[in-house]
Amino acid sequence: MMLIVNIAKLFNAGVLAERNQKSPSIGFKRFNLIYGFNGSGKSTLSRCFATLQADVTVGRLPSGCEFEFVTDTNATVCAGASNILSGHIAVFNEDFIEENLQWSTGRAKPVFYIGREQAELAAELAKAETEIPLANERKSAADRLLRAKEQQLTTFKRQHAKAISNELRQASRKYEAPQLTADYTNLDLGEDATLDDEALAAEREVCRLEAPMPQLDEIAFGIEGIAGALKAAGELAVHTPSVSIIAELENHPDMLIWVKEGSTYHIDHGLDACLLCGGELTATRKQRLERALDEGFQLYVDGLERSKSVMEGAKQSCLLAADDLPAAKEVSADLRSSYESAMEQLKNGLKGIRETFLDPAIATIDAKLARPTAKLADDDLAWHGSSKSRKVLDGLDEATLSVNRIIRQHNEATAGFVQRQTDARLALRRHHLADKHDEYKGATIGVASAEDERDAAARALQDLQDQALDLRARIREHGRAAEKINQLIAAYLGHKELSILSVEEGYVIRRRDKPIEGSPSEGEKTAIALCYFLSTLEAEGRSIRDRIVVIDDPISSLDSRALNYACSLVLSRLANAAQMFVLTHNQNCMNEFKKAWKNLHRPRNEAIAPTAALLFLDVKIPKGTDQRSTSIIEMSKLLREYDSEYHYLFDHVLKFDASSDPDYEYAYMMPNVLRRVLDVFLAFRCPGSAGFGSKMGQLRKDHTALDTERVSALERLVQLESHSDNLDDLISFSSMTLEESKTAATALIGMMDIVDPTHLAGLRRLCR
Repeated sequence: MMLIVNIAKLFNAGVLAERNQKSPSIGFKRFNLIYGFNGSGKSTLSRCFATLQADVTVGRLPSGCEFEFVTDTNATVCAGASNILSGHIAVFNEDFIEENLQWSTGRAKPVFYIGREQAELAAELAKAETEIPLANERKSAADRLLRAKEQQLTTFKRQHAKAISNELRQASRKYEAPQLTADYTNLDLGEDATLDDEALAAEREVCRLEAPMPQLDEIAFGIEGIAGALKAAGELAVHTPSVSIIAELENHPDMLIWVKEGSTYHIDHGLDACLLCGGELTATRKQRLERALDEGFQLYVDGLERSKSVMEGAKQSCLLAADDLPAAKEVSADLRSSYESAMEQLKNGLKGIRETFLDPAIATIDAKLARPTAKLADDDLAWHGSSKSRKVLDGLDEATLSVNRIIRQHNEATAGFVQRQTDARLALRRHHLADKHDEYKGATIGVASAEDERDAAARALQDLQDQALDLRARIREHGRAAEKINQLIAAYLGHKELSILSVEEGYVIRRRDKPIEGSPSEGEKTAIALCYFLSTLEAEGRSIRDRIVVIDDPISSLDSRALNYACSLVLSRLANAAQMFVLTHNQNCMNEFKKAWKNLHRPRNEAIAPTAALLFLDVKIPKGTDQRSTSIIEMSKLLREYDSEYHYLFDHVLKFDASSDPDYEYAYMMPNVLRRVLDVFLAFRCPGSAGFGSKMGQLRKDHTALDTERVSALERLVQLESHSDNLDDLISFSSMTLEESKTAATALIGMMDIVDPTHLAGLRRLCR
């Protein structure tokens, strides 16, 4: 049988402080005494236990309360009838009494026992109840698996959606898990959805743009002009001017241009002698020169000059065209690769025209201008040839068209930027969804499979529970329980005047064999309720050894004899329970259980592990808040070692007096603590029934060192705080200010120091 060892989670539980995985373990044992003042959260704690019961019908926990108990097998137990402890938990508290006992009508709900004649059905029930915890564990495991699979799918969708959102760069909205789920359902994720690295980078860049890229101008380049210039240059280069050459010039054709320029100069200036050699320029010689250098020659030379100029212009156009090409980064990313290829082809074509045709042609023209009559060798005219130049020029034209076609596509994309960016984002979504499609599919299949297992486990558990319920209904009888309850009540009260009688719908409460008139006394109510509860623990074939029993204040309005009997009854009847929790605000009740379990809490043999926990509901107001908060802590040795609370309360007085903290966590209860300590001290020093004034007068008479200021501070304390003979009032708020409380604490300690310094010194030693 597993035991509860800790509360791992506690949230919205009223005054009880929140707990989580980081909170220190409470360390519940087999026997657990939890002592706390009224209002410290005891009832709320018992209701947390009660929600684990299989037949829980009343839910009185604060709204939004959540909790998780942990067993010694490290299993987590939450509220609900299907938890692994549901058939083993039994809780006695005010809710149990209200649910099962109607004092005004003198009736009680039935307690069912298994009949003697249904052994075969009882065996089936026992088998079903044995299988229920296993089925419950299977369902719990299926629930855990489903939560894990759902978390795995949720994490995948959240992280993958975030990664896609970062790619899409949508300023106005995020791409989140619901959109990812819808896309996996609606988008086509075929083979064309996956992009290569280049295309992926291009789509990313389009999505990164905040505005469309600028439009680009197309390349304007005249291919036909270059073709015409090369053709004309070739025709000039293969011809020579038709002139009558002087014999000497025939042997020196390189001098022809020089002679032409010299002759023109001498004739234009009317010179009769050569400026170079001084020789006579006769009329006959001038005529010979004019015939040799006639008008046709000049036309030929002019043609060469024009051809050279045209080709140099074409060369310059090629250079400018290459330099004016838009950079690749100015082109839309998805067109950039093809643009770079076309641009490289165009640049190579322009370079080829220059180096293969224009530069050699210009060089040839220069040679002809230098020697117009000289015939050129075939190597000098290698660039000339219509078929070859046409092919290169056609390639250049094709490259120009390719570049311009891409520029047009860029401009179209720029003009439709919004749609282009929308298409790019869709492409990225499809790519990334396709990339993780197998992982998403595996996660969704995992969730579906876990849901199937959870549903199957839930059905199996429900079937077993329904089977057990049906069997139990067929074999239960509640008449036998009345005998056990009456035996317990008689032993408890010491007489048989009060009893219960079995009727069809439950029990009626009788006094002297007649229906009871009016409500029983508070002591009788406690006796009936407690005995009734104890009788339920072995109902329906259950064993005390398999029960975790929680009892919230088993005494109410009982005298000392009845209180001792009630505590003894609980201890004896539940000694063999798998686990016990006793919660009480009554100090005498606490002392009874403390004495019974003290040696189990701290065994004399240190080798024996403790089997009892003595705990305390510690109420304080944490700094920075104005609300009380209760923590479950180890019981103070001053409560554990002594039957009186006097030592524990005086320890609070010492700590309060020594504290300078304006937000002292226990300040709210100190006026009541001070009054209680003062009452006990005065009762000890001044026995008798005299009032406070008389006792203080006696002390002033016996101890002249008492000053008026101290007596006034204590009188103020008495005026504001009502008399209290137990700890119930210690959690209430006082009208005394913090300064008044501090003054009263100092006055109380000072008075004790004057009246009984030995007593004060002894208390100080115990409270260290």
